Amino acid sequence: MLDLNTLQVASISSRLAFVLVFFVTLLRHPREIYFGVWAGALCCSLIGSLLMLGDPPSVPLNAVKGSIVYILYGASLAVSWAGLRLFHERAPLIPQTLGLALLSGLSYGILPQIGASVTWSLSVVFVCIALSTALCMWEILRTPASMRLWTQYIVLLGFGGYFIAFLLTIGVIHFANERLASPESGIYSLLFDLWCGVFIQVGYLAMVSERAHLKLSRLADTDPLTGLANRRGLFAALSQRAGLSPSPPRCAILLADIDHFKAINDTYGHDGGDAALVGFAERLRGVMRKDDLVARWGGEEFLVVLDQADATAAATVAERLRKSAAGQPFTVNGAAVTVTASIGVAVVAAGEERIDAALSRADAALYAAKRAGRNRVCLAPSPPPPDIRAVRAEPSSGLREAMEAIQVVGQPRSEPA
Repeated sequence: MLDLNTLQVASISSRLAFVLVFFVTLLRHPREIYFGVWAGALCCSLIGSLLMLGDPPSVPLNAVKGSIVYILYGASLAVSWAGLRLFHERAPLIPQTLGLALLSGLSYGILPQIGASVTWSLSVVFVCIALSTALCMWEILRTPASMRLWTQYIVLLGFGGYFIAFLLTIGVIHFANERLASPESGIYSLLFDLWCGVFIQVGYLAMVSERAHLKLSRLADTDPLTGLANRRGLFAALSQRAGLSPSPPRCAILLADIDHFKAINDTYGHDGGDAALVGFAERLRGVMRKDDLVARWGGEEFLVVLDQADATAAATVAERLRKSAAGQPFTVNGAAVTVTASIGVAVVAAGEERIDAALSRADAALYAAKRAGRNRVCLAPSPPPPDIRAVRAEPSSGLREAMEAIQVVGQPRSEPA
C-alpha cells in the first residue's frame, strides 16, 4: 500500500520533470513565453510541496509556514491563469495575478490574528484558490467552441477536478473534520492532486502541439500574399462541405482575372504587382457573402464558389465585384492606379457532382470577357440536358455555338454591349 511520503516524493518528482520540460521547450521557442510562465507556476507548487514534505495532514500549519505554503499554492494557480491568457494571446492581468497569489496565504496568516478559527481561515484559503482555478477554466471556455482545441478539454478536466476538490474540501473542513484528519484522506488527496496535475501539464503540451499542427495546415492551405485560400485550401473546403451535405452542390463559379496585370508589374515592379493583388483580394472579400469560398487561383486569377446561387445572383455578385475593383483607384507604390478585372461566371448544373465542368465554362466565359474588351462580366450558358447532349454535333460547331451563347452581363457604360 502506498504511504504518504512515497506519494509526496512522486508528486514532487512529477512536477520537477514537467518544469524541466517546459524550460527546455522555452529555450527552443523563446517567443512562446507561456512555457516559462507555466514552469514558474509549477516551481511555486514544487516549493510548496517540498515545504510540506513529511508534515501530517491532520496537523494544521502554523501561521508563518501556512502563509508561505498557501501563497505558493495560490501563486501556482494564479500564474497558471496568466500563462493561459498568454497562450490565448490575451494580455496577462499582472495586478490581479499578484493579488490572487497573495490573498490565500495572507488570509491564513491574518485571519487567526483577528479571532477567526482555523476552520474559517482554511475555508477562505480554499475559496481564494478555487477562484484562481475557476479563472483558468474560464480562459478555456471563453474561447468559441468552433475555435476550441480538442486538447484543451484535457486541461479543462484537470482544472475542473481541482475546482470540485477545493469546494468539497471546504465542506469537509466544516462537517467532517474527523475524516479530514485521517491518514487515508491525505493519501487520497495526494493521489487526486497527482492525477489532476498530470492532466493539466500533459494537456498544456498537447494543446501547444495541436495548435502548431493547425497553423501548419492553414499555412499549407493559404496563399501567403493575399491570405486567401490557395487551390489546395479551396478543394479541402469543398470536400469538407460535400461531406456535410449528401446532395450535389448548388453553387456558382466566379473566375476573375486582373486586366493588364503584366503592365502593372512592368511599370511598378513586382512589389507594385503584389500591392495590386492584395488590394484586389481585400475588395473581393468585401463583396462576398459569409458562406462563399474565395481563393487565389494562380497568378492574377481569383476563384469564388458562391454558395446556393443561381445565374442571376451570381451575375449580380460578379458585377458588384467588377464595380468595386474599377470604382476606386488602388494605391500601388504610392501612385493611384485604376485596376479592372474581367470575370467569367458559370453555374453548377443539376446532376454535376463536382465543380470541374462549371469551372471550365467559367474559364471560357472569362476568355470571352477578355476578347470583348475586358472590365466586364460574362455569363456562361448552362449545359443542355442529357437528352439534348446526346444529339451529335461537329466539335468545331459545338465550340462556336458555346462561345456565341456566352452572355455579357456587366461592362463599363462607356462601351457598347
